[in-house]
Amino acid sequence: MALSDFYSFHSNNSSVVVPHFRNSMGGVLNAASAAVDLINNVGVQAIIGPETSEEADFLAQIGSRARIPIISFSAISSLLSPTQFPYLVRVAQNVSSQVRAIAAVVAAYGWKEVSVIHDESQSGTAILPYLTDALQEIGSLLCSRTSLSSIANTTTMDDMLAKLNGTSTRVFIVHLPFSLSEEFFLSIKKAGMMQTGYAWILTCGITDLLGYMDYSMLYAMEGVIGVKTHIPSSNTLQSFKVRWMREFRQEKFMVRELSIYSLWAYDTTLMVAKIANEVGLYDDRRSSSEQGPNRKLDSKVMGLFDLNVSMSGSKFLQSLLSMHFKGLSGEIQLVDGQLQSSNFEIINVRKGRVQRLGYWTPRSGLSQLLDGDDKYSTNERDLGIVIWPGGSKSIPKAKILIVGVPVKEGFLEFLNVSRGTNDTSPSVFGYSKDVFVEVMRGVPYEFKYIPFENDHGAAAGDYNDLTYQVHKKMFDVVVGDVTILANRSKYVDFTQPYAESGFRMIVPIKDDDFTESSWWFLRPLTPELWLITIAFFFMKSILVWLFEREINSDFQGTFSQQVGKLFSFSFSTLVFAHREKLESNYSRFIVNLWTFALYILVTCYAANLTSMLAVDNLSPTVKDLDALLREGKFVGYQNESFIFYFLRDYGFPESRLIALSSASSYFDALSKGSDGGGVSAVVDEIPYIQVFLSKYCRQYTVTGPTYPTGGFGFVFPKGSPLVSEVSRAVLELTEENIIKNIQKRWFGSEDCQYPLATNGTSKKLKLYDFRSIYEIMSIASGAVLIIYILSSMFKLPKNGCLFDKSSKVSTVTGNHYNENTGEAASLEMVGTMESTNDAPNDATRKKLILINQSSSRNKMLRGETTNMALASNYEHSQTIPLEGTASFRNGSVLCRQNQRRNSW
Repeated sequence: MALSDFYSFHSNNSSVVVPHFRNSMGGVLNAASAAVDLINNVGVQAIIGPETSEEADFLAQIGSRARIPIISFSAISSLLSPTQFPYLVRVAQNVSSQVRAIAAVVAAYGWKEVSVIHDESQSGTAILPYLTDALQEIGSLLCSRTSLSSIANTTTMDDMLAKLNGTSTRVFIVHLPFSLSEEFFLSIKKAGMMQTGYAWILTCGITDLLGYMDYSMLYAMEGVIGVKTHIPSSNTLQSFKVRWMREFRQEKFMVRELSIYSLWAYDTTLMVAKIANEVGLYDDRRSSSEQGPNRKLDSKVMGLFDLNVSMSGSKFLQSLLSMHFKGLSGEIQLVDGQLQSSNFEIINVRKGRVQRLGYWTPRSGLSQLLDGDDKYSTNERDLGIVIWPGGSKSIPKAKILIVGVPVKEGFLEFLNVSRGTNDTSPSVFGYSKDVFVEVMRGVPYEFKYIPFENDHGAAAGDYNDLTYQVHKKMFDVVVGDVTILANRSKYVDFTQPYAESGFRMIVPIKDDDFTESSWWFLRPLTPELWLITIAFFFMKSILVWLFEREINSDFQGTFSQQVGKLFSFSFSTLVFAHREKLESNYSRFIVNLWTFALYILVTCYAANLTSMLAVDNLSPTVKDLDALLREGKFVGYQNESFIFYFLRDYGFPESRLIALSSASSYFDALSKGSDGGGVSAVVDEIPYIQVFLSKYCRQYTVTGPTYPTGGFGFVFPKGSPLVSEVSRAVLELTEENIIKNIQKRWFGSEDCQYPLATNGTSKKLKLYDFRSIYEIMSIASGAVLIIYILSSMFKLPKNGCLFDKSSKVSTVTGNHYNENTGEAASLEMVGTMESTNDAPNDATRKKLILINQSSSRNKMLRGETTNMALASNYEHSQTIPLEGTASFRNGSVLCRQNQRRNSW
């Protein structure tokens, strides 16, 4: 039909393509013999039609030797390299072009593990590495592959399907030649594997030829899905289909749909006719013996016979590779000697018909429209509704996971395996199972729980043995209180931990009644804080005595009197009962600052002491493992736990380590203690400790450091794609507090898990808690002492006033009031300060000059410690004897006179 159509429009061509037909009967040698005959005897310029990849492989070497293009529209093996076979041209897509579409379907339905069934031909095995890579890109795994011989019979297929039916896999990719597909699906139907729960995905090798199957065969394939090469619709194609159906109806050969291979064959023939018209056809053959003595045949065709070589073959080949036109199958453009990858349809066989669910394109992924969005999608919503085998609309589970679970004697809250009297299948429940069910809720898997037990119903080994069963492929996953350890992760993969990690020590609680001690009142503060506080008491008193001893008679006297005053003044400030009047500003500053600090210290002391007296004072009997090791105490651990090896390596003799199995055995052993045949402490992982303390609250607590571990995780085989999926689900459930709610359901409230953390026991106040106060006191005291020393060195007044002792004038302002005149004035003291040591009792004599700044009349006041005279600019002056003393108070002058009513 292709040649007829071409020459109906090109009737005046000088070159006409004359086809010469040979039948290889499906044999490689027959195909090679026919090719040699066509090249040497007929003198063909091109050979069309190696049907299989094996035939194309053999003929490609002959074509390269004879320089004759070998054109195939059905050899799709990815092993046929254009570099190795330059004269092989494939007007067909590489078999690997469909693997991304298959992977998109697998991703859309959430299958993480699939199996593949393929034939042993070159095109059957060539797809496997590409399919494996494509599945890994979407996070899925090709868990198994099963091969069939190209000449397999029904018995062979039945045996193979029986083995597959015994596995846990439920999703299969079928990559078989069309010649095996009918018998294969009949065997599937007979094996009961075309029912609910199974999924079958067909590759293009079958789906592209479904139009050639009987309706009865399509009903046997009810529910399968597949990837089919998309054929773009066009008016030319529709017109051709009408002519095709009319012609073959007359020949009593009826097909429902033209396959892509038929259209590729038409386009290939049309392409050869066009090239023949452009290049021209003529006999330019030369014997290969004329090519020189060094020309040798390839090893695969060695011994056949000599081949004629076409001198125009390379020109014909270049025209083929550069050809670009729109054929019945779509755009025809060769890249690297083969067609570019095109779009695919996702189909579903139901009710004897092939229904299109959507499309897959390299740009948009899955879509119900051919021209989808630019965003690549692998979403199930982008496909139509699928009718699965058995008529179900529910997505089949990818696999029945064989879940291994431990058999435990204690701590059954984590996992408990029980059987009824008439029930052979075990019932599994517990915290670990509930978490596992939650994280696997969105994953299409079914579960079958198998206890890891021996014939007597006891545990078949420890947790290391249980974990290793996953590596041996006895279990697909292990669910239970399995700790993530480095030595276990060498053989398996763990998910994100779903329970708190680490292990600690359980010890009994003792009631510490501190009031039994005679010195119980010292308990609120640490010894260091007491010593520093007492030292500051004495430091403050020494500084005050130093500042006051020369100017204040309260701090003068004999040595014993001064020592007594120093001790008395030290502690009188504790209750704010000191009565000594301070004359120095240095002293006042120190005492006021210390009083503020003391107020804070006393307040905190009272509050802490009240707290200690009001609450229970509980404390652990043992602080850490070192104390147990040093005292030679017995230590308990959970039976078959890795903690035994930790304690042994820590230094505990094995004779001092006692294996326990349950929370009740923990209680019994701790109650007896080491002296009574029990243990002084139990070392276990934090989740077990939480269970124990929830039952025996207020009697025991945890102490010592937390030793890190990986926590509890689920166990999967190495490289399992479920690890990342489950780990992500664990994190999501943790963030949403779903795991915490499951924990509360099984372990109870957290209030009693750490009794010492909630009993309100107050801690002692440390020196570090008051560091800022003592730092300020130290700095301030040091600064005042330095100023005082400097004032002594430069002979400044030692009472804190900043007068210059030189002859320079210093001033201090003050006020006075004259009761006779009722006049108030502001006074300014001007002049020098003189000190003499010849007065009785070392009394200081002071001369003061005051000037009344409020009027034009100046008044002068002269005074000593025993009398004071008043002088003015009047005609006479008057001396006023004073009983009191003249002194400085905060920078002003105070003069008091009792005999007269003058007041200053």
